[in-house]
Amino acid sequence: MKGHEIVVETNVRSEKDQFVIVGLPDASIKESKERILSCIHTLSLDISMKKIIIHLSPSDKRKTGTGHDCAMLLAVLHEILEDPLPMDDTTCVLASLSLNGKLVHFYGLIPSIQQAMLLGFKRIILPPVDLAFLDDKQDVKFVPIADVAQLISYLRGQSSFSRQQSKKIIVEEQNMEDLSVQTTNFATIRGNSRAKRVLEIAAAGGHHVLLNGPPGCGKSMLADAFHTIFPDVSNEEMLEVYSIYHLAKEKRGFSVRPPYRFPHHSASAISLIGGGTYPKPGEISLGHHDVLFLDELGEFSRKALDMLKQPLETGEVTISRVSQSVTYPSSFILIAATNPCPCGYFGSNERYCICTPNQVRSYQMKASGPLLDRLDFILTLKSVGIVETADVETSDEIRKRTEQARRLQRNRYGRGLLNGNIPVQTLLATCCISEHQSDYLKEVCFTEKWSNRTQVKLVRIARTIVDLAGETFISDTALHEAIELKRIASLHHKQDKVADQGG
Repeated sequence: MKGHEIVVETNVRSEKDQFVIVGLPDASIKESKERILSCIHTLSLDISMKKIIIHLSPSDKRKTGTGHDCAMLLAVLHEILEDPLPMDDTTCVLASLSLNGKLVHFYGLIPSIQQAMLLGFKRIILPPVDLAFLDDKQDVKFVPIADVAQLISYLRGQSSFSRQQSKKIIVEEQNMEDLSVQTTNFATIRGNSRAKRVLEIAAAGGHHVLLNGPPGCGKSMLADAFHTIFPDVSNEEMLEVYSIYHLAKEKRGFSVRPPYRFPHHSASAISLIGGGTYPKPGEISLGHHDVLFLDELGEFSRKALDMLKQPLETGEVTISRVSQSVTYPSSFILIAATNPCPCGYFGSNERYCICTPNQVRSYQMKASGPLLDRLDFILTLKSVGIVETADVETSDEIRKRTEQARRLQRNRYGRGLLNGNIPVQTLLATCCISEHQSDYLKEVCFTEKWSNRTQVKLVRIARTIVDLAGETFISDTALHEAIELKRIASLHHKQDKVADQGG
C-alpha cells in the first residue's frame, strides 16, 4: 500500500552483446528486455557490441509489474545518445511499452500515480489516460505522452505536441460498473427509533455498534439501511479504497459511494484480517472508510473476533510473516448483529429458549469483554409489529445531517479523522467540554463503575451529537443523551447476566 522510489541506473560499455536487468526484478520486468530492445530498434539506434546493465535501486526490494519499462528505456537512451536526456529527481516515469514504442497503461497505474503524488514528485510522465478522477493538484504536473519519439522531443524541449497527438483514453478500470449493493431505505423501517438514532450518530462520527436481539427484530434490516445514510467519500479516499481493492485483486469501479462488506460467519480469521502466504488485504481493509457488517456475530470463531481488537483501536492492521511484514489501512465502522443464544430466543417473551445455560454462556462469550469494550453502542432490540410512525425520515434526509457532521470534523481534525477514531489527546483538546461537565462525567462513571475507555467514549459520542446539531460546544443535553444510551446498554447486559445465572 505504501509506495517507494525506484531509481533506474544504466551502464553501457563496449563488449559482447548483452542485456541484463538486476535489482530483484520479477518475470515481467525481465521480459522488459525485449520490449526495450524493440523500442530502440524502432528509433533506429545501433547497440551492436554493447553490454547494457540496468540496475533497479534499492536492490533489496523486490520489483514487480511492467510499469518500469519506460523509465528503463530512458535510462538506456540517456547513455547511448550523443546528447543525454535531461532528467531530474522530481520527475517520475510511469508507463509500460509496446513493441512499436507506444506508451501504454499497466495494471497498477492509478495506485502508482497516487503514491507518486504522496512521495512528492512534481512532474509525472505517463501514458495518455483520463485523470478526471483526481483532485486538481497545482503542485503536480501530469505529462501524458503517446510514444517514445514524442517523449524524447518533450524532454529536450524541442517541440510541443498538440492535444490531438496526445488524445486521452480512459483506463479500463474506470469503466467498470459500480458494484455497490442494493440497500434498505430508512423510511421503510417502522419503529426502532432509538436504534435509528444510534445508527445516525455512528455514521456521523465513526462509532461501532452491536445490535442484539431475537430473530425478526430488525437487526439485519437496520444494518443494511445503515449504508444509505453513510456520507460519500472524498476523491483521495476513493483512490485509497480503489488501491486496496486493486491490491486484493477484487473488482471495484471509481465511485464516491464507500464499500459495504458483509462477510459470512464461516469466514476465517485470515479472510477477515488479511494475510496468506503472499499477504493481501482482508475484509476489514476492503471496508476501509466504510462499513464492515458482521451478521450472526456469535457464529464467528473466537479467534477471528479477537483479532479485530487492534484494528478497531488503531485503524490499521499489520501482518507479519517470515518473508515480509505489511501494513494495510483498516479504518472501518463495525456494525455487528447477534442473537442472544443459539436458538435466538433467550430472554424473549415470544418463545421459550431451548438452550442450556452453558450453551447460552458459550454463545455470548464468543465476543470477549475487551472487544465489547471497544464498541461504542450495544443495543438490545425487541420484536415490533407493523408500526405506523408519522414523519418517517428517508435515508437522504438523514445523510444530509451526517455529511454536515463529517464536514465539521474534517475542518477540525483534517482528512480521515473522526470523533470515533481521533487520538484521545486531540479529542480532549478540541472537544470543548466544560470543567463542570467533565466533573459530572467522572462522577457518573465512578458511580456506574465504567472504565476510563468508556469515559472517553462518552465524550466522543457527545461531540458527535453536537456536530449533528451543528453546534460548537458540547451541551448538557448531548452529554446526557450519551450517558443515557450507555446506561440502557449496561442495564440490558446486567439483566441478561442475571437471567443467565438464574437459568
